[in-house]
Amino acid sequence: MNILIVNVGSTSLKYKLFVFPEETILAQGKIERIGSKEAIVSYTASGKSDFQTIKNIPDYPRAIQQAISGLTDKTNGVIENLNQIAAIGFKTVIAKGISGTVILDESVLSAMEEYIPVAPSHNPPYINAIRSFKKLCPEIPLVGLFEPTFHQEIPEYAYQLGVPQKWVESYGIRKYGYHGASHRYIAEQATRIIGKEYNLISCHLGGSSSLCAIKNGMSIDTSMSFSPQSGIMHANRIGDLDPFAVLYIMDQEHLATTQMRNILCKESGLAGLSGIKGGDMRDIEKAAEQNDSRANLAIATFVYGIQKYIGAYLVALGGLDILAFTGGIGENSSLIRKQVCSPLSFLGILLDEQKNQSARGETALHSPESKSLIWVIPTNEELIVARAVREVIN
Repeated sequence: MNILIVNVGSTSLKYKLFVFPEETILAQGKIERIGSKEAIVSYTASGKSDFQTIKNIPDYPRAIQQAISGLTDKTNGVIENLNQIAAIGFKTVIAKGISGTVILDESVLSAMEEYIPVAPSHNPPYINAIRSFKKLCPEIPLVGLFEPTFHQEIPEYAYQLGVPQKWVESYGIRKYGYHGASHRYIAEQATRIIGKEYNLISCHLGGSSSLCAIKNGMSIDTSMSFSPQSGIMHANRIGDLDPFAVLYIMDQEHLATTQMRNILCKESGLAGLSGIKGGDMRDIEKAAEQNDSRANLAIATFVYGIQKYIGAYLVALGGLDILAFTGGIGENSSLIRKQVCSPLSFLGILLDEQKNQSARGETALHSPESKSLIWVIPTNEELIVARAVREVIN
């Protein structure tokens, strides 16, 4: 059985074609800079090809056609036609009143549209891509695994917010949590590493970041709340903020909600604090090396936010067996890992600096004296989505 998993960004499309039950990847690719004449098209097929080229990809339908052409190409493709794909899966973000893994029919897309104001950077490109796939592949089931799914068992006291009950009943205002597929994968790998009984703090750090407290494979709390803009700072998105600061600035600057939403999603977070466009941690670290004070402040603030959630989750879990780093920053920034862990030594959480500096791929970072394990675990969200899609279509 072949299942295609699609990861949608505002100007990018990434995909992997899995074969089950082996859970191996037949082919994968990505298309970046969609909407330009110089879109970057990358494609890798097991045992067949590995190439990158520049093409004119003006919109999502053309990007999807490009992806399908690569998979079915007579020379480098891995399938003869679309009939060999059993389903197409998406790591969908949020829809009003919907969780779990579901067939993406019009009622689900309408629920996603209703929550566009909640996830303005995520839902529109996903809705666009899903509708494009519906037109191009009308016979193939489209399935979405919504990101809050892994967090739907957290205790009520952990997901309730101090808002009027009408907001809860009419609009679904509560903590949902995101990065569910990533945190689930880390939980599964922790089970393999340490066994079935454990307390884990999963740190998914990247352009979008969140922490999750996991007890014996189950999420009991997570840093993101109602929207993906909450929790610790993100590359461009705000993170936790007193809502009255938002109201005050809207009054002072005479801003509409659409204007404020754009600022909170595209001009804030690491980018807003560091002054470095895009808020990419790699660029911020380079600036910090040149003694850029705003870059250093951005790193310190980001790290402190992570540490605060680790402290809270140590209490929520009642101890810590394993601290895991994943995501683009978590997997690749030895500086961030070191700064996060260094002040935790009084808790017996001890990082081996040599292991941390040379870490590549899945590897242990803790010193022999550490009371808690510290690991880098590269995430595999697509595999989690593929497994969930397979369950639904079966």
